[in-house]
Amino acid sequence: MTTAGHATEHVTGPAARTIVTASERLVLGRPQEGDVEAVFAIHGDPETNRYNPNGPHRDRAASQKMLDGFVADWARDGVGYCTVSTREEPEAVIGFAGLYLHTLDGERVFNLYYRFRPSAWGLGYAAEASRAAMAEALPRFPGVPVVALIHPSNVPSRRLAERLGLLPDPDGRIDDEGRLIHRTA
Repeated sequence: MTTAGHATEHVTGPAARTIVTASERLVLGRPQEGDVEAVFAIHGDPETNRYNPNGPHRDRAASQKMLDGFVADWARDGVGYCTVSTREEPEAVIGFAGLYLHTLDGERVFNLYYRFRPSAWGLGYAAEASRAAMAEALPRFPGVPVVALIHPSNVPSRRLAERLGLLPDPDGRIDDEGRLIHRTA
């Protein structure tokens, strides 16, 4: 958990995980090498990828590549996507959520991301994890807007983005994969 802006270690299973922040029910941690099975379980599931233009991961190699990117983002920027666990079961990853720094249309932005196991859907975890991630990252990067790239048919995700303060682009812009761009005002 963060104290005065510094992450602390929290033991979850055989290895210590750096905890980024925590909320009332959730713990957000830095992804680490041993998380490939959790990445594959969530990102390889067709149901969790129903609106993903790239579809689910077909093998663990794709999940390892994604995980390597998550780890590299943290090393480079000091911020990135997090593992999400409940406080009751901190060793069990139920999802991934957080903010990733990148460039969209020539502007430096945070991409807001949330993807959870179907068993975690409908419990408010995505909103809670997203709020916690934003509360942790945004004060350290003032002025960097938050965007969410969402498939037009993914109504639950669009509603969540709007509850989090991200509005659809007024010009109806989409990214190169056909996703609507939602952003902070």
